[in-house]
Amino acid sequence: MFTGTLKPYQTEAVAKMVQEQRILVAYEMGLGKTPMTIAAIEDLREQGQVTKPVLVLCLASLKYQWQKEIAKFTDRTSVVVDGTPKQRSQQYADVVNHDYVIMNYEQVLNDWDTVKNIGLDAIVCDEATAIKGFRAKRAKKVKELAKTVAIKFALTGTPIENGRPEEIYSIMQFVDTTVLGRFDIFDKTFIVRNHFGGVDRYRNLHTLHNTLAAASVRKSQKDEDVL
Repeated sequence: MFTGTLKPYQTEAVAKMVQEQRILVAYEMGLGKTPMTIAAIEDLREQGQVTKPVLVLCLASLKYQWQKEIAKFTDRTSVVVDGTPKQRSQQYADVVNHDYVIMNYEQVLNDWDTVKNIGLDAIVCDEATAIKGFRAKRAKKVKELAKTVAIKFALTGTPIENGRPEEIYSIMQFVDTTVLGRFDIFDKTFIVRNHFGGVDRYRNLHTLHNTLAAASVRKSQKDEDVL
């Protein structure tokens, strides 16, 4: 159960996260993506949608911060996967006894044979720009893992309009592959390439933003309700 208090602009986003269950949370830094995500997970847990552990993928420097926030806003238990291979092996064996599993992206790649067999109901990708390169091994493994999970939240503090369409495409492959469809069609619609196949410029970005609207929640520090 979530024990914190959300601000009105956060409550609206949490409701959409719970309803859609696969969503991009594009709230600028400082607007509370972590408590929002925990609130949504706990709501889904109370509804019976989440019964297995929830995997939180984040930067290595943020793992223990996530554990602190989970302890602050819930009475749930969490395990941080960290340390030597032997220590990690013991932590993986203990995963079934916890509500949240917290690890950094590299561990999905390094410990793949173990990670792929963890029974999960939800995956949270914090700082989702970590999977923006869709040809990177790390991104491919995270997306492969995500195929078996229904509830997926990607969090980013980087405004969508500042991102390159191909990077947004990669992140949305994790969230919901149906939103942006096939890459060849996406590429022709939004990217103008030069004779060498490199990116010359982007186009139809307004259409891209409208397409993403249904599968995302966005807020900036300058929005009236935030101010």
